[in-house]
Amino acid sequence: PAMVLGIILWLGYGIGLSGQGNGWMHAKLLLVMLGFIYQCLCGYFLRQFRIGQCTHKPIFFRFFNEASVLIFSAIVILVVVKPF
Repeated sequence: PAMVLGIILWLGYGIGLSGQGNGWMHAKLLLVMLGFIYQCLCGYFLRQFRIGQCTHKPIFFRFFNEASVLIFSAIVILVVVKPF
């Protein structure tokens, strides 16, 4: 429901149209989609752990864990600064 409402509001405010000052919104939405994909990957890895078929090394998950921090920090920075 939140994604549907977000898309309706996005289109309702005309942000989807090309215009000056909307680049930060497109970048933010791209990062939000990356965050969604990250969450789906977390569920996938969790299922692999439950059945004991995870083949990744611990170092992979150390870096994978930090990806969410980078994605969501970039989203907050884009919303606050609106650089382009």
